Amino acid sequence: MAYLINQLCNQDSGYWNFEESAPRLGKTRAQKLVTITGNLTVLAAEMDSIELEKWEPEFLAVSDRLRLPSFDLGSGLLRHFPLRQMQVQRVHKIKNEELEARFGHQAAALGAEGACETLLHGSPAAWKIAAEGFDVGRSESDNLFGRGVYLTPDPATANKYAFGKLQPCPQHSDTHCVRCVRLLVVADCLLGRPFLPSLAASTPLPWPCPPGFDSIVADPATNPAVARFLQSPEVVVFRNEQLMPRYVVEYTISVYSRDEFAKIVGQQMRQMQQIPWSHRPAGVFSSAW
Repeated sequence: MAYLINQLCNQDSGYWNFEESAPRLGKTRAQKLVTITGNLTVLAAEMDSIELEKWEPEFLAVSDRLRLPSFDLGSGLLRHFPLRQMQVQRVHKIKNEELEARFGHQAAALGAEGACETLLHGSPAAWKIAAEGFDVGRSESDNLFGRGVYLTPDPATANKYAFGKLQPCPQHSDTHCVRCVRLLVVADCLLGRPFLPSLAASTPLPWPCPPGFDSIVADPATNPAVARFLQSPEVVVFRNEQLMPRYVVEYTISVYSRDEFAKIVGQQMRQMQQIPWSHRPAGVFSSAW
């Protein structure tokens, strides 16, 4: 897909080129080129993005959304080892009138069932999503719940897809690379009428959503039926217009060293040994004492 880049870059404006690898603070605009006939090309929907200052409330709110809790044995964070924190470098606020209109129409169509949640989607195609919207058609049919756009409220889970599905960074071939910048999308999601899956051991996978529902909400913390398949909550939607990208986030990660992690675990296990059994938090090690 081709783009017309309106390069509004001058010394005073602070605007930056959409294609720069290290964009300057400011604003970008991209428009798709759509060929109607062999010799007629027109401009399609326009996407603007504004890079937020680090002191702005929206930047701080997004950063807080990506903050991981301090490690403790009862938090379930063992599943994300060795991830320590996600360090936000830039937050780009997205304005896309075509996607906004489509999203608003879908919200009106859902009416009272148009509950909206803000969720995360890690993807190296974050900028393409901001310009064109999510594309259910690009999803894989062998995912747990079949084709759909998968999102999560859990930043560590979204991080696993920042370079592609469980893929390492392309430059260093390192899943836990602390040097490369990662991308994720913060999106508003219309749940509509959500389906809460009940997966038995004999349930064939993938498990698609039955007719009459607009999304799947699978939370292992509240739905034991999916706890064998998922470690963190996932939301799946099936129509592109149910999603509106709000921010593209550039971030890096920090990780625990093995020695550091072992020291933390050792300290907490000794502390938990001093706690009466009836007061210990439920978690990975709670049944091992």
